[in-house]
Amino acid sequence: MSTESAGLQPTDHQRLLKSIALKPQARRVLRHFRSRRSISPMEAIVSYGIFRLAASIHELRKAGYSITTDLRQDAGGHRYARYRLAS
Repeated sequence: MSTESAGLQPTDHQRLLKSIALKPQARRVLRHFRSRRSISPMEAIVSYGIFRLAASIHELRKAGYSITTDLRQDAGGHRYARYRLAS
């Protein structure tokens, strides 16, 4: 089946093929993005047991997903990243 007959743009088709090859943790992060839009490293640990969120984000970016990084600071002055899937 061609990408045009399936209603997908070639880039959508390529992204779909790459997302099939994603590691399980990256797939979990992608599902999280689709339902909640953003994630922090602490959320990844608590919700999914993912200790290396940045590695999953890197894998998603390599697969063609556009993900932004917001650097934040908590009340104690510790810096952390919050990742968001660009729409």
